Amino acid sequence: MQTTPSSVSHKRKYILLAVWCALIAADVAGLIWNGVRLSQGTIGEAKFQKAALHFAISLATISAVFLAEALFRFRVSLPLAVCCCVFAFCANTVSNVFCMYDYFRYWDKVLHSLSGVLFAVIGMGLALLLLRDMKEGKRKVAAVVLIGFLIALAEGYLWEMFEFTVDSVDPSSNTQAWMDGMVQMGSGGKYDIPDGMYLISERRGGALMDTMTDLILNFAGALIVLVPCFIVFCRDADKMRAFAFTAAPRRKKTEKTQET
Repeated sequence: MQTTPSSVSHKRKYILLAVWCALIAADVAGLIWNGVRLSQGTIGEAKFQKAALHFAISLATISAVFLAEALFRFRVSLPLAVCCCVFAFCANTVSNVFCMYDYFRYWDKVLHSLSGVLFAVIGMGLALLLLRDMKEGKRKVAAVVLIGFLIALAEGYLWEMFEFTVDSVDPSSNTQAWMDGMVQMGSGGKYDIPDGMYLISERRGGALMDTMTDLILNFAGALIVLVPCFIVFCRDADKMRAFAFTAAPRRKKTEKTQET
């Protein structure tokens, strides 16, 4: 049986809808779980509010894939769309609703490594869209891979800026436990160090170590996917099409004829 573009599009839509529903259901289950814990006194109001905030953020970020495709009229490959939704779910719901950070201390490092992979692939898709009129060849391969690499690095940099901003506005949020290793702190005259300065056991500083480790893992994740892609693309440039963003099919408008 021969498949048509229309049937493929419908199949893709149904699969993505099923994935979206499953992730949203898990998101709601996580919020209910936190509500039960709050009612039983296992967690405090502040922790429940944090879970509720990330529940809302997760809803938005999971749905952002579909919103971006609708607004900018493009389609990404089905595996990439699913991966984006699952990553958004893991980064918010698994991390802060199901409290993965409390059970697996290296969870943040896993996410930063995977973000390098994911955004490198997204970057290559964007590069293929921007360079669609460029002549095929190794120069185009190099440009696509380089743009993918730079977009992955930019994502890591912007995220670290976000973490720094959040911690600066509200130090008590301690988003990724950068205060681990702190041994003395000046705050409201409670300690003997003025101006809110602090001493830590790590000579490079807890915040610096956290930031640099995250950036290095993002860098490594991007290289892990881009180096093999560069080798494969140099041998067969047609394989780049698997990462390309495609224009969304236009909706057909039904014309109504009016009888005169």
